[in-house]
Amino acid sequence: MVGQAALFIVILVTLMYAALSLLLRFKFKEYSNVVEEMPFISVLLPCRNEADNLQDCLKALENIDYPSEKITFLVADDHSEDETAEILQNWTSKAENRILVPFKKRPEKGQNGKALALAVMANRVISGLLVFTDADCIVPTSWCRSFVQAYSKDYGLVTGITTVAGDRLFARMQALDWWLTLGKVKVVSDAGYSLTAMGNNMAMEKEAYLKVGGFNSVVQEVTEDLAISKALYNKGYRPIHVVNKASLVKTKAEKTIKGLLHQRKRWMRGAFLLPLIWQVLLGLQVVFYIGLLIGIYYVPLWTIGFWLIKIFFQSIFISTFSMKTGIKIRFLDFIYFEIYNWWVSWATVIFYFCPVALTWKNRSYL
Repeated sequence: MVGQAALFIVILVTLMYAALSLLLRFKFKEYSNVVEEMPFISVLLPCRNEADNLQDCLKALENIDYPSEKITFLVADDHSEDETAEILQNWTSKAENRILVPFKKRPEKGQNGKALALAVMANRVISGLLVFTDADCIVPTSWCRSFVQAYSKDYGLVTGITTVAGDRLFARMQALDWWLTLGKVKVVSDAGYSLTAMGNNMAMEKEAYLKVGGFNSVVQEVTEDLAISKALYNKGYRPIHVVNKASLVKTKAEKTIKGLLHQRKRWMRGAFLLPLIWQVLLGLQVVFYIGLLIGIYYVPLWTIGFWLIKIFFQSIFISTFSMKTGIKIRFLDFIYFEIYNWWVSWATVIFYFCPVALTWKNRSYL
């Protein structure tokens, strides 16, 4: 009975990936609207201890293809402990449409400093689209236009696609993790339900932002992007996910295992904001590896067979999704990723329940 139950879990997850790969291949939604006049856009960039990342990020912002009279860059330093403030001051002094927004109030214990900084910047915007990214990201020149061409008032929020940059194996495994996760989010989004947003690659109209109380309403959440996406959905908006080369943002990989585990602990905390059914589906992937071990012991041939089928469909799913943006993935990386995914899934669960404070941007959260 134990072996049969374990095999059932393995088969269930295998079928899930088979269904996902088919849905992504045949029902992948693209969004495009006729734009008669480009709207005003405000790019919001919160920064904390980003001196090592800002040069590439700011250069990419300078190269955005959008009418200069209709785009404004708002940046804020969240009490950095390095040269971030000086870099931002120098950059904003070089053009009239670049504004360094003062952010003097320090976040209280348990508050999300990024959310507070975003709220301060958003308060400076009267109307138009608010576009968000992070200092460790590089945006494409077509970034803002891709949001404009996809946005509709019914959506409230548009999320682009983000990948992890880097040639080292650890970075490539993180990239595949993002492709897998965001692919699932895309499928669910296309079905009409919003699971989350990407705070480093999204756009929101000021009107929709105000209707949900803005980032001031989610300062207690460490995943402010997921929280505001959920708030928009509850208000009747239907946020969408745009996946194409024009909206592809590249972010830097976590350099250490410690940093990766803190990142995933933050995401896991955000996952508990999701409805129970989605929490169960996410948990099923962790339980899969227990079922795999038990199944191999009791019914090895069937279990290994379905495991290989699962890897096949999972690889097709990731490959199909990444190719929507022109990104090709090395064949052997799909094999390495199954090992990585096994390890990181359980390491995240164990680390989440360890009595270690969540650390993010040199701040601790309970």
